[in-house]
Amino acid sequence: MHPIVLFLSLCFTPPVEFTLVPVGDPGNAALPIDNFNPTFPTPKSADEFVGAVSYEYEIGKFEVTVQQYVQFLNAVDPEGTNARQLWDPLMDPNTNPKYGSIRRISDAPAGERFHVAFPAWASKPIGFIDFFRAARFINSLHNGHHQREVGADGSIHYQCEFSLQTEIGAYDLRNQTTFGSYATRGVVEGFVLPSQDEWIKAAYYTPTLTPAGRHYWRYPERTDETPTAATCDPCGHVTNASTQPLACYNNIANWCPASCANGDTTSCPDAFFVGNLVGVGECHSPSPWGTFDQGGNVVEWTDTVVPPIAGAPNPQGMPIWRQMHGGISAAGAWQLWMSATGASDPYGQVLGNSRAFGGFRVALLPRASGAGGSGNCEGDVNGDGAVDGADLGQLLGEWGQCP
Repeated sequence: MHPIVLFLSLCFTPPVEFTLVPVGDPGNAALPIDNFNPTFPTPKSADEFVGAVSYEYEIGKFEVTVQQYVQFLNAVDPEGTNARQLWDPLMDPNTNPKYGSIRRISDAPAGERFHVAFPAWASKPIGFIDFFRAARFINSLHNGHHQREVGADGSIHYQCEFSLQTEIGAYDLRNQTTFGSYATRGVVEGFVLPSQDEWIKAAYYTPTLTPAGRHYWRYPERTDETPTAATCDPCGHVTNASTQPLACYNNIANWCPASCANGDTTSCPDAFFVGNLVGVGECHSPSPWGTFDQGGNVVEWTDTVVPPIAGAPNPQGMPIWRQMHGGISAAGAWQLWMSATGASDPYGQVLGNSRAFGGFRVALLPRASGAGGSGNCEGDVNGDGAVDGADLGQLLGEWGQCP
């Protein structure tokens, strides 16, 4: 470990756990698609080619959960000031009883001012995430200290400490409304948001041919047939996992968070709670690489940039948008297709009701992965391939007494 990195890690808060899976077979071919069309076109008629990745990488086995996001909030905003708007008032269950998953308690001890609203929410994917919230989570994770262990099943377990530094790292967000809105991946190793191709490869690509003779499945549950929609008990736990393949979509999951505060499993009071989220991984339908819920639950951010969609609302006038994939619990099977390559403004106000259903998963580029360059060198604190003023700025940003 570099001495500077070790020094910075002394100021980090208690660890959070992540499980990632390796995605191999580098150099796989892209697949031609027609956007939002379930059929596979010829290369000549295709709108886009997706899924090719020339390097090995790792990606989150599960979507980031409410519990993990609460740990992030308490680590980087111990006073609960919400200065960077990492917590959305719509996450408050008093304001939003259906999807409110995180309480902010101003008179709680510092470092404990954000709480999972009800126990049933802890294992559900976090929603109300825009690109900037996801990127700041990744920056904090990227800048933190990590311990890595490979499990017997090949999955990779990380014990991670969040850094207080959220504005630089994998993405430069120091001026969110101008330069920060253009933020692209600035590192060649460490934690990142997955790109569109990384996300699609992990969800749909298989090194061995499918029964249809392709290297890509139509759905991320290793199937070309429409998955069954998940049902759940009143605490949001999947009840039909024995029916495979399965995904949380089509406005079926029906549970009410408040009824589960003390383990109560009585029926939900009315249809208002239809279309909620289920616990990550509970559908038990893995992708070819062992990820879960890349189809259904929440739609997930990638760091791939695209032009704004002509004629679509763009409330903040963002100059570039981001690709999103994989959701949502309240929409039909079309949004699970590999060709569902939608985009949204970075505040998540356009695609797929992503205010409530906008989430993400982490990815990691191993050292010298080849993902945009070579590995870093001694003193390259932010992993951008150079030792320069940005590294010094990050070091000085962490300078001082540890909280």
